[in-house]
Amino acid sequence: MDTTFQAALLLLLAAAAALLLAVVSGRGDLTTAMLVLSGFGCFVTGAFFLALSKKESLDPAIAALLPVQGTIAVATLIADLGVQGDARFLPPDEYGRILEMIPAGSKVPGVVPDATSYCMTPEGDAVVITPLCAPLLSYLRTNASFEVPDEKEHLCEAIREVIEDGLEIAATASVLFEGENLVVDLTDFALIEGCRRVRAASPKCCTMVGCPFCSLVACIAAEGLGRPCRIASATPAGDGLHLIIVPVA
Repeated sequence: MDTTFQAALLLLLAAAAALLLAVVSGRGDLTTAMLVLSGFGCFVTGAFFLALSKKESLDPAIAALLPVQGTIAVATLIADLGVQGDARFLPPDEYGRILEMIPAGSKVPGVVPDATSYCMTPEGDAVVITPLCAPLLSYLRTNASFEVPDEKEHLCEAIREVIEDGLEIAATASVLFEGENLVVDLTDFALIEGCRRVRAASPKCCTMVGCPFCSLVACIAAEGLGRPCRIASATPAGDGLHLIIVPVA
């Protein structure tokens, strides 16, 4: 139960107790009238709080498992194609598209061809896909008027607000730059069980593809910095997560 629902429940119980006491006493005096008025006041306020209470939400343990197999499956398919690099999350292009490029080897294509998921260039080959966070980022832009700032300090604050207030998936989020690297530390992370399942399959899934949450942070960082970014590591720490995003050339 959320706190608003708990307050509503207590007020309704207080209203019932006051009205019951007024009936049982049967005095019919000013004290009884005050009990009746207090009871009705508690009832109306409790009903108002009840209307404001949050609807029952999906169990976080279940929600954490929903994207797990998709992340593993995409990483497995890409690895089976012989791709070995880590994902580079690109800033939005001129059409506002966000893309994720996964180099096949050590060489990285300088230009991403249109309308292809596997590009072969003289500079190198790569898989090009839409990041798994794309629907979530689109939702934040459309329904929460989310905009990515281009100053580091404001960028950190924006990411923290998305995690704590927008998505409400962590009790606290520490977001700061250590040199060029963006470091995110979460406590009481609601999706931590999903992280453990993905890493149990292979830690490479986190850096080669990135789950919807980690890729969301990487895409926001890439847009804010105006540079491609990659997930250097995503490590569960108790009930929290330690995430490092690194800008790349």
